[in-house]
Amino acid sequence: MPFFRKREEISTEFGCLLWDSRVIVPSKLQHRIINELHEAHPGMVRMKALARSYVWWPGLDDDIVREVRDCLNCQQTQRQSPSAVLHPWKWCTQPFQRVHIDFAEKDGKNYFVAVDSFSKWPEIAVMNTTTASKTIDVLRATFARFGLPEEIVSNNGPQFISEEFATFYKRME
Repeated sequence: MPFFRKREEISTEFGCLLWDSRVIVPSKLQHRIINELHEAHPGMVRMKALARSYVWWPGLDDDIVREVRDCLNCQQTQRQSPSAVLHPWKWCTQPFQRVHIDFAEKDGKNYFVAVDSFSKWPEIAVMNTTTASKTIDVLRATFARFGLPEEIVSNNGPQFISEEFATFYKRME
């Protein structure tokens, strides 16, 4: 039944059966693929992410869970994630009070993403280069349309912690 539900999304290319861009692996090769994915003991989350990028078969996630759960090496070296302190953001009462900014990459293209915390409105710009200077250019255009935010939140990537960006941010205040 899983193939029937995906029938509109399945195609063939060079003799390979594909679901979107992922190769549908025949059952007799699934164990080999699981072994290849698990070779470096990446852990369950990374192994699932890797698998989901390239392959698919019904029950893939269950097979990964079973492989990692049954691996003594993985169980012995599994790190407990440190519990992160949640930062409770102040509730926004108007548009563009707080804007979250970051970069994303898809299909070899870089995107600058700014999201308004109040409305959840995304502003997205394709970026050929992600330098601080080009990032500032995109922000200036965004602020020209929507006004200056009271607060900008970033992941402290190199563009956002550069001296050039700090100068830009100080001028906004």
